[in-house]
Amino acid sequence: MNVSAFQAGVDSWHDFYIAVGSASAALLGLLFVGVSINLSSIAVEKRADLRMRADLAFSNLLYLLCVSLIVLIPSADAYSLAVSLAAVAGVGLVRIGRRVVGLTRGKDGSWKGRATIRRISWTAIADLVLLYVAASFAARNDAIPLYYATFVVFVLLIGAADVAWGLLVEESEEAHRPR
Repeated sequence: MNVSAFQAGVDSWHDFYIAVGSASAALLGLLFVGVSINLSSIAVEKRADLRMRADLAFSNLLYLLCVSLIVLIPSADAYSLAVSLAAVAGVGLVRIGRRVVGLTRGKDGSWKGRATIRRISWTAIADLVLLYVAASFAARNDAIPLYYATFVVFVLLIGAADVAWGLLVEESEEAHRPR
């Protein structure tokens, strides 16, 4: 595929990635405000699980913002998109690995079974698919992999919403418990 056809294919996704980037930036700001308001309860040493969840939601939204900005780079070729998206996926997978190691070693009870595995899995799945998208860009040299990247966008959004909602519910329940 020639460069102009590739660029036309990527440009056809412009509005979608503008919306994704805008939404993720707005949600990132809201999450930051929410965490800042509850900073005293999240910063407590015994609440490493809340910090991990806030970090996970923050990471998912930050990855979305990065993916959007990468796709919106003007006149990017398939190779540069592939390398950039692979770097985002690689950072995500390393962070997930570090979280899992930290949780399994922790004695604070933050490794809470299925819910924790589900929350971490959202990001791991999205990162693996993003690696596939990056490899597809490198191999195909066309814009078709952006169709697969929509899966990454929705998985990261769902993952961030799942984590943020769980954080909100748990923090709300804790605030109403008798002390």
